Amino acid sequence: MNAETHQAALIVADRASSADDCRTLLEMLGLKPQSKRRRGGRPPVDHGHGDHRTYNKGCRCDDCREAQRLRGIKQRAGWAQDPSAADRAGHGKPSTYKNYKCRCEPCSKANSADVAAFRARRRQSAAMAETRGAA
Repeated sequence: MNAETHQAALIVADRASSADDCRTLLEMLGLKPQSKRRRGGRPPVDHGHGDHRTYNKGCRCDDCREAQRLRGIKQRAGWAQDPSAADRAGHGKPSTYKNYKCRCEPCSKANSADVAAFRARRRQSAAMAETRGAA
């Protein structure tokens, strides 16, 4: 539809008293009403509750949380079965120790340091809460 035809269709639509009246006027002028444009891509799919994809879309009901938890367990078990996955993830990180079950020296040391830092943060947080409670 060129600019002039589009402008004419807008004027007819503005002056018409109803949708049927608009269609009739456009037909009289030999203009076709614009068809709705279809959005590209796949149509949305509702997987329902209890599916990790619904959790990823933002649902936090108990069933979706459980589905996401089970998916994570299954994924980590798969990673642990493939020793090369730890190599691709990179050694010397606490996440490689936890997720890929890598027990090499760099990963073990990184996890020990991470656990020590976590415990120190908890001790500091508890001490701060204690001093706030005493004041």
